[in-house]
Amino acid sequence: MADKKAMADKKNKTDTKNREDSYFAAGRRKRKRYMKIIVPAIIGVVAVAIISAIIFSLQPSSNDNYGPVGSAHEHAAFLVTLDGVPINFTQSKYQVKSNLIHVENNDGTTLHRHATNVPFIEFLKSVDMDIQNGCFIADDGREYCDTADKKLRYFVNGTQTDSIADYVPNENDRILVTYGDENESELKQEIDALNQIPIRR
Repeated sequence: MADKKAMADKKNKTDTKNREDSYFAAGRRKRKRYMKIIVPAIIGVVAVAIISAIIFSLQPSSNDNYGPVGSAHEHAAFLVTLDGVPINFTQSKYQVKSNLIHVENNDGTTLHRHATNVPFIEFLKSVDMDIQNGCFIADDGREYCDTADKKLRYFVNGTQTDSIADYVPNENDRILVTYGDENESELKQEIDALNQIPIRR
């Protein structure tokens, strides 16, 4: 009788141990499956981030006078208005086209300058625009030149300047490039509108 009881106790202990082993084994298998999914995903994301950073940092500067990427981080509001219509720089074709100076995050009115000595013209050239011989050249090739009725004008912080191409934007600057036949009152309205634009950092 005692032998039967001992054998039953032993069997119960064995069954309990097997159930516990089975429970922990299932948990271990579940964790292994989870880790097989998560670990490669994390490695993939990190690898893409590192490769992107390397490519971005190795993009060559078009001018040896510019500092290295990361040597500055300045923000300036700007508008380019042609015949009363502002260019919409929020479009993807204008976003982050240079690692030196650009617009980003679907914003089209804040310039981000990431290197020292980088002028405004560098941004324009990066989006296939230019200023040459008193003409603003849009990315579609159209030229906006001074005529008897229309003028190409530049303003920095509300003050008109003869040239904007070589101007290096500074923190909190407000830059206006405008072409048209605006009178003084209309120009003031454009400058006031520019001053209302938030600078996104």
